[in-house]
Amino acid sequence: MRTLFVSLTLACMLALSLPADAATANSPSEESVTAVWKAQQVNFEFRGHSTTYSCSSLEDKLVMILRTVGAREDVQLHSYVCDEQLGVARFQVSMQSPVVASEENVREATQRDSKDELIARVKGEKLSSAADLERFPAVWKTVSFARDRHMRLERGDCELVQQLRRQILPRMSVRVVKDNVHCSTGLGHVGPPRLTVSALVRAP
Repeated sequence: MRTLFVSLTLACMLALSLPADAATANSPSEESVTAVWKAQQVNFEFRGHSTTYSCSSLEDKLVMILRTVGAREDVQLHSYVCDEQLGVARFQVSMQSPVVASEENVREATQRDSKDELIARVKGEKLSSAADLERFPAVWKTVSFARDRHMRLERGDCELVQQLRRQILPRMSVRVVKDNVHCSTGLGHVGPPRLTVSALVRAP
């Protein structure tokens, strides 16, 4: 009986001494899933009321945020309007981001209309099939907009994050975990925008 008690005590002490990462390593959010790239074009309009950007700095921030939450490196922005004085910009964002390789997502990624088929025939190209799609491991990564060192967001980026939250993030494999983004010109908002998401990103 004494031996059993000692064994249980040692087992408990060992479990408590394990690092937090080991305890959560097998949680569902850490498990790898098979993903495919979803290509899409999204229109984005930014209106800055308390913050203005140069066109180049706004583009840089947009690309950095989108890459951090899963978009491929080759994000492209096509500017329709960018007025630095008025704080208004409109972009068409062309990007590819991960989606779970479900039957529905694979079918959508390979779906073509008659126009696509005609263009491919004229160019002598072969349209990709489900078997041709690149499949890769991806994980759900928790991203804090206030703390992520790659995005380098500041207090003045609150409006940008708020508008991205509404216009683009819902089109990606991004789940909002905590939304405390409250943009204000007063002293109540003193730090970077506090948005935490779980984003599907390509596994390292």
